[in-house]
Amino acid sequence: MAKPSPDRTRMPAYPPVSKEGYQALCTFLDQAQAHWADPSEPEPDLTLLWVGIPQGSILALTPELGIQVKDTGPEGVLRSPRHVDPETVVAVRLLLLAGGSFGLNRKNMDQPSRKDYPHLRWCIAGRDYKVPLLRLIADTQAGYQTPSGENHYYLRRADIPDREAHRSSLDLSQEGKPTKSPHRDRDDAIGLACRLLCQNADKLDFKVTPEELGRRIAQAFALLDSRPLKPPS
Repeated sequence: MAKPSPDRTRMPAYPPVSKEGYQALCTFLDQAQAHWADPSEPEPDLTLLWVGIPQGSILALTPELGIQVKDTGPEGVLRSPRHVDPETVVAVRLLLLAGGSFGLNRKNMDQPSRKDYPHLRWCIAGRDYKVPLLRLIADTQAGYQTPSGENHYYLRRADIPDREAHRSSLDLSQEGKPTKSPHRDRDDAIGLACRLLCQNADKLDFKVTPEELGRRIAQAFALLDSRPLKPPS
């Protein structure tokens, strides 16, 4: 079971996805699945990804599939988009179906060259949980670090180094680079999304079971994995 985040800043309550938004995401997955199984089938309709946006903390999706959120700081400006693959858009929106949030780290605020990476966040029974988005995209395993790409605004699979570049926290510590040992992975994220659905089911204007939601998220990740990570140079 995922442990609660040490970050005690309470997350705002965000509304769940709309019925139309959920149906559009499922339709996209079915179309993408059919095209993957038989390339002669039509490619999935990308316009389906915009149905139901804004969704909670996701305020916009650019034409280049850049997810945009508002800064949680006092300035409250719309942050620069984080560009992702279509299947990541679907996975993120489904993971946040019952009201989670998409946020950006606000560390080293005094450093103009800082790189703010996104995370997904859920508040369940009064406790906050976080999973970095990079770990979900790259399918990083417990105890391993996800190396970032050359540009933190581009988080497509082709931008993230291949598994061979994923270093274990133990190896890094033995090399004199002590670091935390992250443990949360896709299964943890899916479990958190389903737990939040159980908590907030009465807030949705449609019915979906945790089992169906988990299956749909896993389907999105499976399709995402058909896109290779960046090979070693």
